[in-house]
Amino acid sequence: MRIVLVRHGQTTANAENRFQGQIDFPLNELGVQQAERLAGQLNKYNPYRIFTSDLRRSIQTAEPTARLLCLKPEQSPIFREYSWGELEGLSWAEIKERYPALFSRLRRDLRSAAIPNQEPLNIFRKRVQKGLSMLLSSGGSQTVVLVGHGRYLNAMVVEYLGLDFNGPWPFSFASAAVTVLEEVAERRRIIRFNEDFHLTK
Repeated sequence: MRIVLVRHGQTTANAENRFQGQIDFPLNELGVQQAERLAGQLNKYNPYRIFTSDLRRSIQTAEPTARLLCLKPEQSPIFREYSWGELEGLSWAEIKERYPALFSRLRRDLRSAAIPNQEPLNIFRKRVQKGLSMLLSSGGSQTVVLVGHGRYLNAMVVEYLGLDFNGPWPFSFASAAVTVLEEVAERRRIIRFNEDFHLTK
């Protein structure tokens, strides 16, 4: 089975280096263009189903591919991005101004810094596990696509590969980039990672 992971296209918040989290930012003009170019690339994988979070930036990214393949994006809050609590909508400069002590802790260790009203890591992991289970049970031996978010996809790859969830999450996903996970005879691996050459054609 193959799972094709795609981070949503660019938003204005991305361009301004803001923490988006669960704020429902739409794609910006570049993001819409990225979604259109992405469709041709995903078509090569002939996916059976397309899943997306219920946030607009993911849905908008999935729509051109869905139209091309005559599929309907299957939305679920299970695939929604991690909630950054009080940091959502803020840039690094704004965080430094409003929360100087927290800013210093974030710069040292983003994972362990206590952020007011953030999503607890154990709750987030349960969501990621549920999402991965949905994908693994949805396609049999066929290919499925998930259009999602950077931190969520990072955590999902860690979970998929059986890495330490409490350790570092080493993966980074560019806007509208494609990563492919494959499971054959219970062996899991990454066969494509963060490919975005389709955006420069």
